[in-house]
Amino acid sequence: MDLKRLRYFCRVVEQGSVSQAAKVLNMAQPPLSKRIQELEEELQVSLFSRQGNRIEPTEAGYFLYRKACEILRQVEDTARETVAIANKEKFQLRLGLTHLFQCYFKPLLLELYKRHPDAEINISVTDSSHLETMLNEGTIDLAMIQRPYRSEGFDYVSFDPVRLVAVISKQCLAQAPVSPFDYQALAAFPLVLLHRAKDAGTYEMLIDLFRKAGGNPKVIMHITQPGVILEWLESGLAAATLLPSSEVDARKLSHCHVVDVFPSPQVFYPALVKMPSTPYLPEIMEIIAQGYPIPRKSV
Repeated sequence: MDLKRLRYFCRVVEQGSVSQAAKVLNMAQPPLSKRIQELEEELQVSLFSRQGNRIEPTEAGYFLYRKACEILRQVEDTARETVAIANKEKFQLRLGLTHLFQCYFKPLLLELYKRHPDAEINISVTDSSHLETMLNEGTIDLAMIQRPYRSEGFDYVSFDPVRLVAVISKQCLAQAPVSPFDYQALAAFPLVLLHRAKDAGTYEMLIDLFRKAGGNPKVIMHITQPGVILEWLESGLAAATLLPSSEVDARKLSHCHVVDVFPSPQVFYPALVKMPSTPYLPEIMEIIAQGYPIPRKSV
């Protein structure tokens, strides 16, 4: 079987349509359809069945997809190691880092550089939804992001959820609140909440938790970066927010209260995310296997 056809086949499975896979592969749809047809003719089996506007792999198609991912992973690993041995050049890591977990993953990235100072480490820092798109387009190999809301098409290693904390401007609440603070009482304050650039995510989860408890939160702003929210609250914005504790350092906030909340919903799940056909980076997985994340002190 031709490796290029296998790669094309995997993209079609992951995207759920030939037209979308063609866009990701930056090629016209007819040639892609032809390559899939050639693969089916070579194997003399049907690899896809149509389900409405999407196509789904047949049982044989699912089997081939799993095997193809293994084959392509081994080929890529072999090629990468061969080039590294032959040239003794810097190996390249193409990583994506979400704004949501910059502090959480910082020790991992610093340890990665410490162990591999000669590596060329390229890090794209942006919103989780944009990084998912970059994974689909093949411009990054691994994304350090919020665990995908919909996991179809991705492989991921999920870490334990990060504790939720409330950050409340002292203009909203002069006296330091008792910790843990009633989560639903936050609905009484103007709120600035994290929100993905597109698709559903933590914002929808938080709003749903408020409403299930009978609250009607007043959200005055949606911002994609925890650091920006904290900077604005500290600069005088009279509001409150809910953030992962990994991104909040109470020692740097003189104009805000930082408290645990109760009940504490599990919303923020950091994860390493990749496409099924892309191998996990052994340089990173080795660090994780040796005890990452490092426990942090409570706020």
